[in-house]
Amino acid sequence: MRLLVDVGNTQVKYVLQDVIDKSSLSDVIYLNYQDFHQQLIQGMFSQVNEVIVANVHGDELQEAIEAWAAENHIACLQVHSSAKAFGVTSSYLEPERLGVDRWLAMIGAQRLFPEQNLLIIDAGTATTVDLLSAAGQHCGGWIMPGVDVLFSSLLTRTRKIVASPKAQASMAFGADSSTCLNHGAWAMTIGAIKEAIIQANDLFVLDRVLVTGGNAQEISKLIPGVCQLETKLIFHGLSCFQAR
Repeated sequence: MRLLVDVGNTQVKYVLQDVIDKSSLSDVIYLNYQDFHQQLIQGMFSQVNEVIVANVHGDELQEAIEAWAAENHIACLQVHSSAKAFGVTSSYLEPERLGVDRWLAMIGAQRLFPEQNLLIIDAGTATTVDLLSAAGQHCGGWIMPGVDVLFSSLLTRTRKIVASPKAQASMAFGADSSTCLNHGAWAMTIGAIKEAIIQANDLFVLDRVLVTGGNAQEISKLIPGVCQLETKLIFHGLSCFQAR
């Protein structure tokens, strides 16, 4: 069994992958850093013989994963962005500066939908947009504040807006500050995605718009029939790598 780990900006996500049927991925598990670390040291992954990690957070948890792997004689690999991998070519002049989560999402997209023009939306702490041609060429993208960051950043810079987060995603006009701010953050995000689709189609005809990340389901509901939900996109990218 292989353990595929995505250490994000606010939480850890992981799946288990069968070593024989590599297309078989378990459901995604979401945990905070401390709970994931506890699972490591409590032997929750005793069946694992290989671990592949993407990390955009910090060194502390990465070091804990590597120490656990070494102690249990488990092969471990931390994936980094590169100029080219698995048929995907980076657009960055310094490829290592491209976020590894974006890189893996493109590799996963290429694996699932080869020879297609793809727009990839990863909606989490940040909302990122990346355009991938049918030839596997990354054609650039955007990095924007995620919905929650848009909401909280305005509150920290204003004194007279009083608002609290709302669970339901909507773009309807609001009649109070909480609703206006919450729905405005979603409207900005959806508006940016629609503009990205327009710009992408000016370059070539898109085959699919893929959306992944913590806010992916809400985005797919706000623009129905436009975005294809792919919750395991990064893990399909991670699954291409081997630690041994």
